[in-house]
Amino acid sequence: MSETFPAANKKAVIDFGYDGPFGPFAAELSFNEADSTVTFLVTRGSMLDKTETCSYEASMITEGIWLVMWREADGLTVVQIQDFNTGRVTSGVTTPDHQLVQINGAISLL
Repeated sequence: MSETFPAANKKAVIDFGYDGPFGPFAAELSFNEADSTVTFLVTRGSMLDKTETCSYEASMITEGIWLVMWREADGLTVVQIQDFNTGRVTSGVTTPDHQLVQINGAISLL
């Protein structure tokens, strides 16, 4: 079993479609393994062009499936199951006002 995070030092594109709880939403995630940071750029939706760099943690669940999490400066937390076997991502988000939201979409590496 490979224990190297597939998105390490790469860019991932996540697409949550147009009808999710946040409305249209897509983003690019750049994972820097050297300092354990992820930089995201929102590419679709009401937060278009929002960008931030956060510390992240990634843990392998099983071959090709990873639990990835980070906290943004405004207190929003993200916990994702990134399935590189199927190209699917499930996100659990806790908003700064303490609402819990789940969104599902697609993930691909560039």
